[in-house]
Amino acid sequence: MALLYNNEEKLNYVIKKLSLQTKEIAKKLEISPALISQIQNHYNDKLKKIHLYAICSAYNIPMEIFENESINQEETIDILLEESQHHAIFHHNQKLLNKLTGKWYLYSYPSNPKLSEVWSTETTIHKDARVEDVHQNRGKLYIGEKQSVILKESHNSKNITSITFDNTRVTYGTFPFSRVSKSNSLNKELFNFGFFSKRRLSKEEAKEILGSVHEVQLQMNYELLERINAQIEMKG
Repeated sequence: MALLYNNEEKLNYVIKKLSLQTKEIAKKLEISPALISQIQNHYNDKLKKIHLYAICSAYNIPMEIFENESINQEETIDILLEESQHHAIFHHNQKLLNKLTGKWYLYSYPSNPKLSEVWSTETTIHKDARVEDVHQNRGKLYIGEKQSVILKESHNSKNITSITFDNTRVTYGTFPFSRVSKSNSLNKELFNFGFFSKRRLSKEEAKEILGSVHEVQLQMNYELLERINAQIEMKG
């Protein structure tokens, strides 16, 4: 049974187990590759607690591995790593966050299908992943492996809105999203396609991109809710 006697040995084992590269770690933590090498080679007590916190935060590694001296077996660390990596749906992706940070304009149709005007919602994504739009609706950006989602709470109704998009499309400065929300007037579930734009567009330009409202919007059918309620009452 292999034992690891100090945090340097534990860190080396974790780096090897997760197949992490020195240059990639250094770039993510914004420190030099030389320092990472010195830490791995036990050079002059270079490993500090702040380095452990940074690495654990960046790669979703349980800090317990380094804080608990009784965790010194490779098999135990394997279990903790497997659990943490399995449950890590969202990640810290600084490169993508940098691309998303700043002011965006979100274009979509309003919840009332009788209105043909296009909504333009000015939205700011902050460096710490906080999100706030011009209507004071606030939330947070969560970055996944291939897709990301913004969850916002409505300032007035306190309903939650989710906005999902593909990470690979962000580079182009204009990219589509899907949004699930509730209309403030009827409190009715609504699914919308729309798009982000770094550039403010005229309503005519945005409408030309969106196309027909019937092609990019779906409202919850109340007959579905009635059937669900009937099923609940039958079981009650």
